[in-house]
Amino acid sequence: MFNSPIKTLSLALFCSAVISGCGSKGGSKSPSIELDSNKKVTTEENRYARRGRVIDGYVQGATVWLDLNNNKTKDADEPFVVSTDKGSYILELTEQQAKCASYVPTYVDVPVGAIDEDLGEVTKPYQMVLPPTLESLNDEALQHITPLTTVLWQSLVETPEFKDATCEQLIQSNEQREALLIVLEETTKQVIEHYNISEEQLFSDYIENGDEALQKLAEDIVKGLQASVEKYIELAKKYLNAREIRVLHYKGTPPNQPESDERVWYRKIYIYSNEGDTLVDETARVDDSLKNVLFIHYDRKIKSIQLSGGHSYTQTVDVVINDPEDIGACVHQEKLTLNINDIQYEIDNWKLVQRESKDQTCDFDVDFNDAPNRGLSVSYNKNGVHYLAEVGQDKDSNTKEGLTDWYNMKSKFSLLELAVIVYYLDQSGYELHDDVTIPYAWWHKRKTDDTGENRVITSRFHDGRWTKQSYKSDGTYVLECSTDGENWTTECN
Repeated sequence: MFNSPIKTLSLALFCSAVISGCGSKGGSKSPSIELDSNKKVTTEENRYARRGRVIDGYVQGATVWLDLNNNKTKDADEPFVVSTDKGSYILELTEQQAKCASYVPTYVDVPVGAIDEDLGEVTKPYQMVLPPTLESLNDEALQHITPLTTVLWQSLVETPEFKDATCEQLIQSNEQREALLIVLEETTKQVIEHYNISEEQLFSDYIENGDEALQKLAEDIVKGLQASVEKYIELAKKYLNAREIRVLHYKGTPPNQPESDERVWYRKIYIYSNEGDTLVDETARVDDSLKNVLFIHYDRKIKSIQLSGGHSYTQTVDVVINDPEDIGACVHQEKLTLNINDIQYEIDNWKLVQRESKDQTCDFDVDFNDAPNRGLSVSYNKNGVHYLAEVGQDKDSNTKEGLTDWYNMKSKFSLLELAVIVYYLDQSGYELHDDVTIPYAWWHKRKTDDTGENRVITSRFHDGRWTKQSYKSDGTYVLECSTDGENWTTECN
């Protein structure tokens, strides 16, 4: 059963010019389901059919179609069928289409007037998606299409591996299929970890299983999806030349009440130009109707510059407001990323400036000379294992020492001696079991090991804590704690 309420994020649904999303490898068996159809299917036809249910509640009158060319458009030559009682569908396929069904998404268009057997007549249209499995299915496999499978597809659709990949391309390229499978499995792990559900639950008929918590989650996802579609259409008319528009509605815990069990609605908007610049990165608190903005919680602008040698400089400015009465603050950050000998070194400076009025703008014209906070990190791979070390320094704790020239780095990049920061971090004790030797206000180290059958993430913190997340084959994990990295217990505080 779905046994863990989600505090920080109860759904994630994007709507974009190329609707972005997540991926799966599902297919569940449930012999107790007797599928209905408007048309009898012969034994021979059964060999070439995809079958399952359309589920928010069970949805009748929705159009299920196979996107053979992966262009997100229902073309005239693509097979389709309308769902019937209990959301049942049998999508009849030719032998070639059946091969393609493993490599391309299956869409469901839910129109106004369709019947949700739990909630009644559908009054706002929406779309759901079942990601490709990338593996052959047997005749008994049921392919349920739900808000949860839609969330999966939305994380995958814009990855370089999946974007615009057609059935023909995938059938012909073993290398591309293998790359897609890696991305698919990794994304599936992330989604089931986020919701702390098993892979079986992710592709299940949660109504027949009596999983009420999962059904409530799915209903919230659909509500957010409908609102995201409406807002996307509005923004597409305004930003005609945008390369990409994304809209996300989700439930989260108010940031100024991190221990609260209350979850409220937020709306994220991302808009990118054809040049790749971020035009809008905004988070707003909205009311329960998802129509009215209560206040803009967070508004981000980013500028990035690619430097010589494969290095980069990024400047970020955020407006942060926690409640309607809050005047808010400007949060400024600059970050220099260096890639040297397969190791990534980063140094960033950031400062918070309280606004004097709600009308005050936050811009990129800022001096980081007096920035009180600095972050340093080292990231690298060794024998298939990824390692990350992060160190925070600040003036309050008198730990921001050395590296006196490393601020306003964009204007002085050509003058900075890169060997200085590399040496500083190389001597910092960034290895997982080493002691940190540079001044710090805090530090965190992480080891992500994917060399075994399942992922294991080991973390170490400056206060002496260790944690280990050991993942199981169903995507859930066991959390263990330690004070020395050798003796572990599941009794974590």
